[in-house]
Amino acid sequence: MQLGGMLAAIAASAVDGDAAAAVMMGSQTASMNSSMAFSRSNEREADRVGMQIMTQAGYDPRAMPRFFATMNQQSQLNQVENQFLPSFVRSHPLSNERLSESQSRAQQYPALSLSQQQRHQALFDLLYWRVQVTGKHASEVTLTTAAKNSLGAKLALMHWYGEQQRFTDANKVLAEINALSSTQRQNLEPLLSITHSQLLSEQGKWQQTVDVLESQQRLYPERRDLRLYLAEALTNSNQPIKAQALLKPLTEQQPSDRYAWQSLQLANEKLAKTTTSPQLANIATINALRYRSYDQLWNGRYESALTSLTQAKQLTENLQTTEQSTSARPLLANINAELKAIITAEDFKP
Repeated sequence: MQLGGMLAAIAASAVDGDAAAAVMMGSQTASMNSSMAFSRSNEREADRVGMQIMTQAGYDPRAMPRFFATMNQQSQLNQVENQFLPSFVRSHPLSNERLSESQSRAQQYPALSLSQQQRHQALFDLLYWRVQVTGKHASEVTLTTAAKNSLGAKLALMHWYGEQQRFTDANKVLAEINALSSTQRQNLEPLLSITHSQLLSEQGKWQQTVDVLESQQRLYPERRDLRLYLAEALTNSNQPIKAQALLKPLTEQQPSDRYAWQSLQLANEKLAKTTTSPQLANIATINALRYRSYDQLWNGRYESALTSLTQAKQLTENLQTTEQSTSARPLLANINAELKAIITAEDFKP
């Protein structure tokens, strides 16, 4: 469109310079309007698909128009300039237009049952207070007051007491939660077990922490947080081999998972220190260096990653002169491949 407008402007310039400028401006305006219309169409499509995904995930589709209503209210309060621009010159539809369209779409979906609404409200309550306490936004007074009517706040209060080393108070709150019906406690899982495990880990009761988390990890094997918490407990309770079995799938699924690489490094350091087998200690030390290099690689510290792998390679080459030469050869091949990968990453870093 712009190219056509430019050719037309060249032709018009032979007659009148003002006409050429008018043609050029007209073509640019038409091009911009076409681009913005396409963007508005994309935005409406995103709203439609987003509502479908929200419904399939079990959320209330009527929450979307409520969200847009909040956006619209804030937009009206915060508008200072360009407040009278019509929607056809905007790249995205106005919030009140999106509100109207989303309300119409939401009516096509069946309403959530009362039990579903209660479940969603309970889940929001849990997550809201979890964010408040982990983000250091809630005081003891706030949590104590809210805990009278909110199980999420009660769970957050137990977490807060544990962080403050006030274990007697934390255990009193835990006793109150344990006095609830089994259905109520189940609705708090797995966050209840995670919070309880953190309370136990603060006291150094690592085996009890393992016992609390293992049952939940079996129920929710896909949850990354449970794997990481349980791996930490297993490492600190002198079970680093079990910890590695939990962590390796995480790095296979997401190679840039730095926390998983750090946890693998700690597990191997623990294994190197506690095993009675010198051969296993050697392999664990080498792997600890390898996993440290992965953490450094994904942190963009290429030279540090190369240093860690070089150290691992030297230790592996030393094993080739011992009875561990058989296990050293494939390990050395892996390290050489990892060194090449880091060098390549460093050469092509953004």
